[in-house]
Amino acid sequence: MSSPIRTRFAPSPSGFLHVGGARTALFNYLYAKARGGQYVLRVEDTDQARSTRESERMILESLNWLGIVPDEGPDEGGPYGPYRQSERLDIYKKYTTKLLEEGLAYPCFCTEEELEQMQESSRKLGIPNIYDGRYANLPKEEAEARIKAGDPYSIRLRVGAEEVVVNDLVQGKVKFDSRLIGDFIIVKSDGFPTYNYAVVIDDNEMKISHVIRGVGHLSNTPRQILIHRALGLDLPQYAHISEIVGTDKKKLSKRRGATSILFFRDLGYLPEAFNNYMALLGWYPEDGAEFMSSADLKRKFDVARCSKSPSMFDFFLTDKGGDAEDAKPEGMTLDELKKAINKKTKLNWLNNKYIRAADLDEIWPEAARFLSRDKELADAVKKDPDKMRKIFSEVRIYLDTFDDAAPFYRELLKQKIALEPGEAAEVLALPEAKPVIEAFKQIVKETRPTTPEGFSEAMKQAGVQTGAKGRALFMTIRVAATGSMTGLELPNLFAILGPDQVLSRISQVAG
Repeated sequence: MSSPIRTRFAPSPSGFLHVGGARTALFNYLYAKARGGQYVLRVEDTDQARSTRESERMILESLNWLGIVPDEGPDEGGPYGPYRQSERLDIYKKYTTKLLEEGLAYPCFCTEEELEQMQESSRKLGIPNIYDGRYANLPKEEAEARIKAGDPYSIRLRVGAEEVVVNDLVQGKVKFDSRLIGDFIIVKSDGFPTYNYAVVIDDNEMKISHVIRGVGHLSNTPRQILIHRALGLDLPQYAHISEIVGTDKKKLSKRRGATSILFFRDLGYLPEAFNNYMALLGWYPEDGAEFMSSADLKRKFDVARCSKSPSMFDFFLTDKGGDAEDAKPEGMTLDELKKAINKKTKLNWLNNKYIRAADLDEIWPEAARFLSRDKELADAVKKDPDKMRKIFSEVRIYLDTFDDAAPFYRELLKQKIALEPGEAAEVLALPEAKPVIEAFKQIVKETRPTTPEGFSEAMKQAGVQTGAKGRALFMTIRVAATGSMTGLELPNLFAILGPDQVLSRISQVAG
């Protein structure tokens, strides 16, 4: 009987949860669910200088919004807790004692100055920086005396000369030479375990069967395998998924598109759509489907179908001039962030499909919350929620995000349409304007269009009858119906208003 599938996501609480981390969490969650297993959340907070509870709170809030809820974790508890590394120090000490007693690890008394000298020498020679083993054979009595005297020290794992092979579900067989690793630190001088050491012990104690993470962690894997061997532990199955790049083909960072997941919530995306989008960053189902429900993803996902090739996160316009510096999500306000968005991304396409397909009763409260950011619309929601809900049922087919709804409402709720002075008034004053308006009005009266396609055809026919094209045709109709040079796409707006309201508006502006 095979062991149960157990995966984990183990964030470091030193910042927000960005797309790369969220995708890793999602892939672990989906693989566990697809195989009837458990998904574990573990907080790796041994970096005391950078870890904060506020960061942990934001990460958990982001995961909860995405619906990536663990079976075991800091809040959920479970049989293998605690689920914060800072609360597991006694567990690590047991393993460290074993390694020291067996001579597989030893105390190292290198000072910061000594380590810097080694690094500098390696740099000058152009070779990898490998610990020279100067304390590897220090007599046990001398080491104990120095420890008793209060000399600071770290613990290093003793590494022999061998080939380390990683059999990876995504990357295939990858080989490493341990001589290029050397004896490495497993416990820092402050008593806290290093990342590579703690993660091995935690994965073993928590019965993790599959370690699914970004390919950037592949270089850590040989060290972790060496620790497994020293401790006599079974290896989990590794799967290192592709890195995520921006449209400039550069790896995402805080300056290059790796913004907080909570920004996407605040921009008006549905978590189901965002998960669907992230799932397609480096993975495709066997049937080639792109629009998939949460149930579909849980049923179809298989990490073995992940690609080695980098995945493009095309959300931000980071390809201007070939440099991502035009889009700096770190520190951006919500309004600034909106300006950097690529409106033609697959995420917007997916979100539109989710908004259209969702049950209206379930989706309306979130839509109303976004509308309430505008005081006038908030008052309208309170005054006549049924009317506002009905308008949303009509406009949602045109929305990429909830945030897109407000302009429709502002236009649709206008009681009086007035001609703006300046350029708009000049458009209607042109001699060719009147024939276009009259032709369009007559066509609308006769054909009574109700769809965007029907109104597009009405405008086209007005152009055929009058010979007007381009700006002379479409801008004339826009100004005549809205009084403005800018606004929503006319076919969509007209379809929502209906032929009677369109004609009424034209009569207010253009007579």
